[in-house]
Amino acid sequence: MPRVDSFEFGSIVIDGRRYGHDVLVFPDGAIKRRKGGFWKFGSHVIKKVEIDELLKTNPEIVVLGTGTDARLRLASDAELALKEPGINCAVLPSLAASERLNDLWDSGKRVAALIHVTC
Repeated sequence: MPRVDSFEFGSIVIDGRRYGHDVLVFPDGAIKRRKGGFWKFGSHVIKKVEIDELLKTNPEIVVLGTGTDARLRLASDAELALKEPGINCAVLPSLAASERLNDLWDSGKRVAALIHVTC
């Protein structure tokens, strides 16, 4: 499984590769750029379509990194999707979310994540 090497405002390093944008991480270790929003960073609202993309990979847990100051928010329909029975989700500031990802990967969990790299 991948490993978050570091996180700082504006970037995350996963397995030695620096990403200067928000990322989606899938249980198979694939990493994808989060689309939407302004400039090169994603929107400050997590949309249901993003949650659906993570959930279709059948993770045991979804980790959402809400930025360095935890300003990223869930759209109301995205929040409802995560409250469905059987869905386990951790919503944390991005540094804590990165640490949680490593812990979950180390314990062999199937994890999907969205990590916001700015505010």
